[in-house]
Amino acid sequence: MPTVDERLVEDIAEHDRYYHIEDFVTYLERHLDDEPGVSMDHLHAYADALGYSRERTEELLDERLTDSMTWVSDDVFYRMGDNISIYPLSWHERLADTLDIADYVRVMLESRELSEGDAGIPQPDVLTALEIIANIDRKEGEELLRKQRKQGDIVIYAYQNPEDIVRLPETKE
Repeated sequence: MPTVDERLVEDIAEHDRYYHIEDFVTYLERHLDDEPGVSMDHLHAYADALGYSRERTEELLDERLTDSMTWVSDDVFYRMGDNISIYPLSWHERLADTLDIADYVRVMLESRELSEGDAGIPQPDVLTALEIIANIDRKEGEELLRKQRKQGDIVIYAYQNPEDIVRLPETKE
């Protein structure tokens, strides 16, 4: 059984009434070093520590679990051997060795069905992908965004405050 970090348990418990299964998996994937994804052992250990029903947790996961190696949608979890992730294995493989935010935006744009005129990714989504795939903390991700924006590698347009849309330079209007 994996070791449970009590600090993470306390943080999840503090926000417990707001957490859904996707929040639970995302939080653990952001904070644990499983590569890639989160092991079922870790999910069970944290569910137990929080007093969650293992059966209900597994039921919620099973309803949305896919074996697809490529993007399906925002509302599924991707199986990667014994681990699960909020991102498909293809994203982990393509982005594991880069901190180039343009690469992240490009991969995310290629995979998602975009509505007419939508050519960017919300900044929080990019930051979460950096945390999970590149294994960097949020502050480092924010600093990378600022640096790469200044260098012209990415463009950030305010879409609706406070959520900025990260775009590739060639998508400037």
